[in-house]
Amino acid sequence: MLVWDETDFLTVLEVIPEIEKDAIWHKYSVKKDGLELRILLYQYDGDVQIELFREGVEKPIYTMKIMDCPGAIRKVDTTGEYLEFAESKCFGSRYDGNSSIPYGVRIYTKPSISVTLF
Repeated sequence: MLVWDETDFLTVLEVIPEIEKDAIWHKYSVKKDGLELRILLYQYDGDVQIELFREGVEKPIYTMKIMDCPGAIRKVDTTGEYLEFAESKCFGSRYDGNSSIPYGVRIYTKPSISVTLF
């Protein structure tokens, strides 16, 4: 199960998600500067799909799937405000929502869309 706070996603992405009727998944879509960022969360499975699309291009220019992601959290530091996703199997136990994430993915939407691996 994914440890996350829906408010973190609303704060960083500034969009209301599309939610499956039984809340099995949440789909976020952010459009900015000719790019579209799509994040699909399967909260119970802990699976996350991240896709970047360029305007006028049918297929995604970037796709990443994190299977069994332990957690995601909103962070603010000198680089800006972003969502940080933990990579699967990086933790020996369940992610608690408070610990530092040593490896993963950071998603920025301000001032522009950026997906960074760390």
